[in-house]
Amino acid sequence: MRPAEPQRRCIACRTPRAQEALLRLSGRDGKVVPGKGPGRGCYVCRDPECARKALQGGRIGRALKGISEVPALDRLLGWIAGSSA
Repeated sequence: MRPAEPQRRCIACRTPRAQEALLRLSGRDGKVVPGKGPGRGCYVCRDPECARKALQGGRIGRALKGISEVPALDRLLGWIAGSSA
């Protein structure tokens, strides 16, 4: 049976979650930005540990196929803190 809401997988912990429970990152003008954007994107849990794993492992750059400059950890943590509902 299909889930009622869209599921996406965190690029750091690889855990599938509801799409709205994750932060979407996309490449725009050569930089990674939070939120929906055109083209390729990736999702990360709203957990600081997942943010660290995503950056340390180079997973954001790989997921976006190297089309964007990867954000610094403090910037990514700020996006996560600002998007928590």
